[in-house]
Amino acid sequence: MLSNLKSQCGLGMSKKIKHHTSSPPLFRQIVDALKAKITSGALTEHDALPSERTIADLHNVSRMTARRALEAIEVEGLAYSQDRKGRYVSPKRLDYDVSSMANFVSNAASKGIEIEMELLQNANIRAGDQLSRDLSIPIGTLLYENTRLFRREGHAIFLETETVVAERCAEFLVDAPLRQKENPSEQRYSSLGHTADIIIRMRALAPDEADFLGLLPYQAGIEQEQLVRDPAGDAFCFCRQIWRGETAQFSARAILNEP
Repeated sequence: MLSNLKSQCGLGMSKKIKHHTSSPPLFRQIVDALKAKITSGALTEHDALPSERTIADLHNVSRMTARRALEAIEVEGLAYSQDRKGRYVSPKRLDYDVSSMANFVSNAASKGIEIEMELLQNANIRAGDQLSRDLSIPIGTLLYENTRLFRREGHAIFLETETVVAERCAEFLVDAPLRQKENPSEQRYSSLGHTADIIIRMRALAPDEADFLGLLPYQAGIEQEQLVRDPAGDAFCFCRQIWRGETAQFSARAILNEP
């Protein structure tokens, strides 16, 4: 079995990493060797990485050192964990332009990337304290809310919950769930969307979120909140997305030195 792994991963016993005073730490050398295999394509998307025990045996290092190397690969977004089954090579990151109000699914499709969407839940709700503050509406205001799971090639990438003021977005209340199921690339914010206040942060995943995304509870994910406003500046939609950390990179265009 070790001989097969040697040929697959290029981390064979005959090329043990030696530690010299001027060399990087052992775990860093292992990280660099794994990164080279990933970036060169020798290890491709969703391929399994060697286990801690395998790396420890191949490089004559402790399990702790092997674990540090694999954790470093995951932190850099080059690998993801699958429950307790091990670590796998991450797919290429999706570029999410947060400065654009265009539909994410349509943008991906224009680049030849197919995004699948599953509508998990839709409901009419009443605004509580938090949403009344976020949307500047009275408590008890009728809202329409839906939750979707987005996948790429069957691999969950993010979970989204979108809440809109019902009287501002009547089209969401009638046949929106059916229309969006048939055509997930449809514009989500209707014609009202003009600007958005966006916050992006890292946080631990709640157990139900982790379950949908195929991760362990309280593992780190990326949360994006969008408060969408109409041309008059009035908020009408609150959207929260929870991303697997390795699946995307966020970009934006900024105006510098505006007079």
